Amino acid sequence: MANEIVDLVKATPNILGQVYGDLAQPSVKAVGNALGTVFEFSTSFLLPVKLLNEKFKLNFARRLNEYKEKLEQIPEEKQCEVHPQIGTPIIEKLSYTTNEEIADLFTTLLANASNVDMVNTAHPSFVNMIERISPDEAKLLKYLRREDDIPYCTFNGDAKNGNGYKKLADHVTLLDKQVELQIPNNLNAYLSNFISLGILVDMSGQYKVDKTMYNAIREKYKLKQMESIYMPNVFKSISVDESFYRITDFGKLFIKACVK
Repeated sequence: MANEIVDLVKATPNILGQVYGDLAQPSVKAVGNALGTVFEFSTSFLLPVKLLNEKFKLNFARRLNEYKEKLEQIPEEKQCEVHPQIGTPIIEKLSYTTNEEIADLFTTLLANASNVDMVNTAHPSFVNMIERISPDEAKLLKYLRREDDIPYCTFNGDAKNGNGYKKLADHVTLLDKQVELQIPNNLNAYLSNFISLGILVDMSGQYKVDKTMYNAIREKYKLKQMESIYMPNVFKSISVDESFYRITDFGKLFIKACVK
């Protein structure tokens, strides 16, 4: 069986030839120049064999075209060959990635790995990081490329007897208003995932001097209405802890490399 697979790989036309009819097109040649070595290594995960499946081939061709369009935006003199350490796993992931937001992260990273001016941003670990990101989180990353911090508030109901408090809402941000999410209730889980990936760090205990965002979060949470409902019958007061998430240097590099 193993020998049959090897023979099939050897007999399979080259990958670009399976996707594009005309290999003489300048844009297709550019893809070949950038991914030549990557495609040589692609036989290790049997990509040529997978391309014999029409549905698989159509999806891969779509992703390769998305990469080709991004490569065309790079001046020819700035284009370079992609190192297989980063290119090979990306091509493998693209071969079965159907979600548009996730595919865009992969093709952007691959395009930057093809750019002399950006190749230093394309860290190999970013490939696996993208695999651990959901479509909603990909949308959040696009928003975060313009930001340094994410202010948040935590709302606590202070006990009437002075002994402790009840947390009413934890780490409330404006992100679900600023980014259209499929599952907004998972927002805090998304931010926790960013922390685990090293993209964000929770600056709990510190706060921003500018209160504009904090006041907006209070309005979002309808603090005054909550006070009228709960005070003084349920809670003595409702206190607000202000802080923020900070995008790490590593997170900024990841966003720069993967988000267009």
